Formats: sequence, C-alpha cells, structure tokens
Amino acid sequence: MINSRISGVLAAAAFLIVPAQGTADSAAQAAANAPPPIRLAPPKTEAPPPGTQAPPPAAQPAPLLKQPPPLVPDQPAKKIDKAVEVSPLQAVDPDSAGVLDQTKGGFGVDMWAGASRELVERLLPQLPVKAPSPVMHDLMRRLLLSIARAPAGERVASSLIALRVERLAAMGDAAGVSQLLDAAPTQKSDEGLSRTRVNSLFLADDTKGACDRVNDLIHEYAAPFWQKAFAYCQIVAGDKEKARLSISLLREAEADKDPAFFALARLLLGDTKKTMDAVSAATPLEIVMLRAAKQPLPADIAASADPAVLQAVASSPDADEAARLNAAERAEAAGVLAADRLAKIYSEVSFKPEELANALSEAEKDGGARGRALLYQAAVNQGVPTARAGVLQAAWKLARKNGVYGTSARVNAPLLAEMTPASELMWFAADAGRALFVAGERAHGVMWYDLAASAAARDPDARKAQAELWPVAAISDSENHVALDSDSVRQWLATEKDLNAEGWQDRAALALGLLNALGAPIDPADWGRLVTATRSQSETPGLALWTALHDARDDNRIGETVLFAMLVLGDKGPGGASPIVAGAAVASLEAVGLSDEARKLAVEAAVGAGL
Repeated sequence: MINSRISGVLAAAAFLIVPAQGTADSAAQAAANAPPPIRLAPPKTEAPPPGTQAPPPAAQPAPLLKQPPPLVPDQPAKKIDKAVEVSPLQAVDPDSAGVLDQTKGGFGVDMWAGASRELVERLLPQLPVKAPSPVMHDLMRRLLLSIARAPAGERVASSLIALRVERLAAMGDAAGVSQLLDAAPTQKSDEGLSRTRVNSLFLADDTKGACDRVNDLIHEYAAPFWQKAFAYCQIVAGDKEKARLSISLLREAEADKDPAFFALARLLLGDTKKTMDAVSAATPLEIVMLRAAKQPLPADIAASADPAVLQAVASSPDADEAARLNAAERAEAAGVLAADRLAKIYSEVSFKPEELANALSEAEKDGGARGRALLYQAAVNQGVPTARAGVLQAAWKLARKNGVYGTSARVNAPLLAEMTPASELMWFAADAGRALFVAGERAHGVMWYDLAASAAARDPDARKAQAELWPVAAISDSENHVALDSDSVRQWLATEKDLNAEGWQDRAALALGLLNALGAPIDPADWGRLVTATRSQSETPGLALWTALHDARDDNRIGETVLFAMLVLGDKGPGGASPIVAGAAVASLEAVGLSDEARKLAVEAAVGAGL
C-alpha cells in the first residue's frame, strides 16, 4: 500500500523533474494526447524504434577498481576441435570479491582454506568493531576487504558480501564499503546493501557521493528512506521548489511519520518561523541534515559506541564542544579518526590567555577531553624542551587516568619527535619512550631507552627509566636491539621488584607472557619467581572459542586465526584483556606470520595494563 501510494505521488510531480522536449507543435500535440505521468526519477534509456540505427554508445570510463580474477579451481580443458581447446566457464562467487591482495595487506586468496562457511558467516557479525585498538581495527578491516575464496560449505546468510559490508559500515569505513561493493561482480540489486552504502557516505560527510547514489537508485526503490534522501539531495542541489513538492507529497501520503525529518527539511528550505524540538536520536540522514542546518546534534549522541557515528560527530563543527571532543577521542582510539585530525580538533578549541598560561592546573581542574585539548595547545606553544616535556607528562598522566592514554600518546607524538633525548631530560625518558613505542615510533623510542640504559649504572633516575621502558622496548623490538637473554630478564625482574614493589609480580607475569608469546625464550626459573602472582579476574572467552583459536593457529588457517583472535580480545581490546587472553592472541598472530601486528598488539596490551 505504501509503495503504491509513493509511486503515484511521485508520478504526479513528473513535470517538475523532466525537462520539456521538442517543438511548440509537438508540445501541443502532447497536451492533446494527455500523456501518462512519469516517475520522480531520471528516465531510463529506451531502445530505438524499429528500423532505426542506435547511436554509438558513449565511451565508458575505466573502472576505478579491477574485478578480481575468478577464484575457482583449475578445470581440465574440453577439446572442441583439433585446433581449439577451451575451459568450461565457471560462475564467479561474488562473496570471494575484495580489494586487498597480499601486496596491499590482504591475507591471501586461501585465507579461508579449511574454514566452515557456516561458522564464518555466524561469527563475522560479532567482530568487535568498538574495541579501542587501532591495531585490531586494521586487522579487522583487512580481514573484511581481502580477496579470498569464500569458505566451503552451506550458506547460512544470504550473502557473505553483505555481512562484510555491514561490519565495514559499523566501523565507519565508508571508503571500504564503496570499494568492496564496486569490486563485487555484477549481481542482483540489493536494496539493503545500497542503503548501507548511502548511509555510510552520509556519515562520512560525503554528501555528493551519497546523493549521486540516491539519484541513480531513486527509480529502483520506493521505500520512504529513498524518497526522503532524494528530497534532501534536491535541497542540496538548490532545487528547492522541487524539494518542496517532494516533501509535501511525502507528508500527504503519510508514508512514514518522521517529525524530525520534516522539521529539518523546513529549516533547510528557509522556514524559520517554526522551531523544532531537540532531536533525541538521529539516523545518518538526519545527522547530515542537522549539520547542514547548523543545528546541535543530540547531546548524548557521543555516548554511542558505534565508530561510524562517533566519526560523524567528530567531523561536525556545530556539535556540542564536549560531545565532539569525546567522540573524536573515542573515534581515534577505535582507529576510524587519524591522530592528526584529532590534533586539529584540539587546536580549534578556544581558550582564554590565562587558561593557556596556567594549562597544568586548569587541565587538572577540568579532568576531561577539554583539559587534554588545553594541554595539547600548551605543548605546541612551548619551545623550551623541558617545559614541553612537563606539559606532555601531565597530558599522559591525565589521559591514563581517563583510559585514553594510547590516544594521547599518538596525538602528541609529532611534538615529541621534535625533541632530542638529552641527559637533562632523564626524568622524562620513560614517559617519552613509552609514548613513542605506543605511537609506533620505534626508532625514536629506542633512542630514549638507550639514553637511560647508558647511564643506568651511575644514575638512579636512569636506572628507573630503563626498568620502566625495558618490557615495552623489548616487546616492540623486532631487530634484536634490546638485550633479551636470561641475564637481562633477571636484572629487570630484580629492578622492578626493588623500585615498584606493589604488584610487581603481576606486571612481570604480563611482560614475560607477552615476550614468550612473541617467541622469546623465558627460563622456567624466572617463571618460578612469579608463581604467587594474583589470579586475573578479567573475563575469559568460552572454552569452544579458546580451543578454536588454538586449532586455527596450529593449522596455520590465517583467516580463522585473525577472526578468533579478535573475538577473544572483544570490545575491551588488548588493554582490557587478561594476560592469558592477550598472550594467546599475540602468540596466534605471531604463529601465522603476522609478527609486526603481534608486536603492536602486545605493546597495546602492555601499556594498557600499566607497564
């Protein structure tokens, strides 16, 4: 009933959409013959009349992404005649499509070899896209975008492509959504996939890309979503009269009661006489309309853990300042907002001169994201190394207290990279090195470790700094720069016990567990010193998932190993996982050849646990 009403309503507006054609005589003849109404959409191309020659086709642009080669087993050729041999055509499974081969970070065409399709389709929707871990975000994105043969077995979901697209959209990866759909072989039009693509473009603030899609698909679908999106796109294009008619007809048809949409449409059309109530929740279309109308986003929208929404709020200059800062920090932690973009958002916050002059005390008083933005600006303005070091140290202390240390380390890393390790900054060496290792700046982090190690024998501050940095430096080190023999381990254990007596065994157990997961030999006697470590109270995965991870790792099934490792870490990420869980995930990635990713994940786990 709704679809038929909408189709009739749209047909009645045809004269506003389709331009007049022909001469005055033909127009009069058309009026006399009373032609039927035309749909509210670009007309489809029709075949030429019989006996006429079709015009030559317009040149088509080369596709942006090449179609992946058919992923089918080789088949024996069938002989047609003595001169020609051909292989039978094989249907290309669209679920095998992707955009990343192994040279671009993909996990290989055989990454699902040995996997059950039913299991993969059931578990993919559970990927923890909210986890505050850029390393996990990168691994999940690559898993979803890899070119790979679909796992064998019976289907459970209607489409593996659809499952992958949904997870990419939830991650806020609009580019990945579009690339994956463009790479898929031609298949039957799927309204759900099309809607997901448009929504992801809206949330990524790509209104032009979204409207291009809407204009292409409006004649295919009659659901209210498409009609409302089309009306908004008319407003954006400056076709306000057409938009007024579309919105008026939508309201009359009562296809969907949506007061927020109609109120926002009135504002965008210039009707300022009527006010609108605050929006308590917002769809992707309403978020982009709120931004266009310069209306505040819902006050609690940043409470959403959906990375796609967080990214949209962070990109909205008209959002409430506190909501925008919180969303931006959480989006960076989830890997959907670049650290330099967060730095720009920090720099746009307005502070009084006296606040900048007393940044340390003001930030401590604020205690939140605005305080961290203040400290960022203060660090930028400090040209004296010791003064900048003091500000950065305060920023990281505040960030650790609020659970966003990794974000603070990454956003401030460029400021730290401008500083040269020096003996007068020994008190800052541990903080500097740790932040650089977390930010992935290994070479510069090792410089601060070397500074401490070179003076550890004669300087108590240097000895303490070396002890604090040794586990993270060793975990991060892939070039054997940091000593990792039994003597080094025992020296660190003794120093850690001496300098940080409270809880030292738990921290030591985590450090040795992660190093062991990366393949470092740990003497059984060193483990024996830690057997009284407190039993972890962190959540552990179910036995079935735990066993599946180990089986996949032992059989070198890379796709399942990455999938299960992400699931055992869960929404809390490596920083919130127990030492046993974090170690298992790290060891599994290491075992299937993802050594660099394993080290980065281990660094997140170590620093998240306080090392």
